[in-house]
Amino acid sequence: MPNSALHRIKEDLTLEWTYNSNSIEGNTLSLKETQMVLQEGITVKGKSLREHFEAFNHEKAIDYLYTLVNHKYTLRSIDILSLHGLVLRSIEDDYAGRLRNGGVRIVGANFTPPNASKVSDLLDQLITFVNDNPLGLNDIVL
Repeated sequence: MPNSALHRIKEDLTLEWTYNSNSIEGNTLSLKETQMVLQEGITVKGKSLREHFEAFNHEKAIDYLYTLVNHKYTLRSIDILSLHGLVLRSIEDDYAGRLRNGGVRIVGANFTPPNASKVSDLLDQLITFVNDNPLGLNDIVL
């Protein structure tokens, strides 16, 4: 496949991924508006600066993710925190790239997140589980 076609597929995937991920979180940029922000560097009248940063930051996180992907990659907590930092940059700088140190709740969910004091150990357990893959899951399911 020509490099130009691969670049276009990657660009389209990044746009769709960014739009859908941000939309789930309440971002009101349309797909076309997200495209204008990402590909043309245009700000959209009536949309918050936060929504623009959410789109821009998500794209940067995807770019970083592509630098990690290879057959020899081993998941590390620093990579997860770096992605988190990229997503929250200029939005919630006090929390970007850091493990939480307080309680949280998810409105409308019947799930109670773990106590903040347990998050570091749980992240370590997740990293070990993913890297060891004790259930022999394929990469997509894992």
